[in-house]
Amino acid sequence: MRMTKHGLVLAMAATGALQTAEAQLEVSGSGDSCAQIESLRKAGKVGEARTQAQACLDALNQEANGAVAQLFPATVAGWKRTDIQENQALGFTNVSSMYEKSGHSATVSLTGGNAGGGAIGAALGGLAKFGVKAGGGKQVKVAGLAGSVQPDGSVMVTLDDGSFLGFSSADFHGADEALVGLGDLINGFPVADINKKLK
Repeated sequence: MRMTKHGLVLAMAATGALQTAEAQLEVSGSGDSCAQIESLRKAGKVGEARTQAQACLDALNQEANGAVAQLFPATVAGWKRTDIQENQALGFTNVSSMYEKSGHSATVSLTGGNAGGGAIGAALGGLAKFGVKAGGGKQVKVAGLAGSVQPDGSVMVTLDDGSFLGFSSADFHGADEALVGLGDLINGFPVADINKKLK
C-alpha cells in the first residue's frame, strides 16, 4: 500500500493520539494502590497519596467483606441460603443473606464495624451495645456475645469490632416466637468465626 507524505503524517498523529489515550487510562488493583502510597508521599504528592490510600482502604474493605461473606454458610441447621449480597454505601458495609426452611424465610445481615463501616459503623455498634445493656428487648448471649431479641422478633448480636449481626423473619412475631423459629439458625450460624474474622 502506498502512503503519501500527508497520509503518513495523519497516521503518525493518530498513533500519537492513541498512545496518549492509553497513557491516561490506568487500571489498578488494590495491591497497586496500596504499594504507591509511600512513594507518592515521599515525592511530596500528599494529595495523590491520600487518594491512593482511600482506594487501598476501599479495596481492603471489599476484600474483608468478601472473606466474611464466605462465612455465611450455604446451609445451616436445615436452612438453605437462597441469596447473598454485599454492598457499601455512606460508610456502611452490609452483607445480607436470605435463608429458607420448611416454607419459612429469614434474613441474616452483618452491618457496620470498624473494618467495614468506619466511624459510622462503629458508632452504630456502640449504640447497639448500649441498647442491649439498657434493656432494649430480651437479652441473650450468642457465642458469648451480647445480643437482644426485639419486640418485633428480630435478634441483634453485637460483635467485638462494633459490627452487628442481625437475624430476622417476617414469619415469626414477637421475641418468644422468634427464638423458637430462628433458634436453630442462630445456634448453627458461625457467629464466633465471623466475630474473629472482623477483629
